[in-house]
Amino acid sequence: MLVERIERELALLKEGGQQAFLITAGSRPVVLYRGVPTGGASKGLPSVTDVVVPVPDGYPAGVIDLAGLPRTSALLPRLRGGPNNQGIVHAEGLEWQLASYHPHSNGGGPPFDPLAHGFHTYFDHLIAWLDRID
Repeated sequence: MLVERIERELALLKEGGQQAFLITAGSRPVVLYRGVPTGGASKGLPSVTDVVVPVPDGYPAGVIDLAGLPRTSALLPRLRGGPNNQGIVHAEGLEWQLASYHPHSNGGGPPFDPLAHGFHTYFDHLIAWLDRID
């Protein structure tokens, strides 16, 4: 894991006003995105949520994949891949359930290119995912 690269990618998000942090304490390293907008308000669900994304082994060569919400989130059963539990991670004193979300592997996004993609571009995929609520 290249911490310096991840911090540079997160700095780009912070310049645009999005809070995102690398968390290395816990069950595995994750990036925590704070206050990500959702399409939930019109359905009586939260309009924002925090999201964790695991840092893949060997990043940046490893493909960024999955997304997790707090285990008790009302959004999980309503999101594509949300009910398909891909594991639990612990971060910031919470349990986060990883959803079966794979934008770079036949999930609607382009194939992962470590020269072009990173945690700063994955944020766009998260916004699109969280906007499509059943």
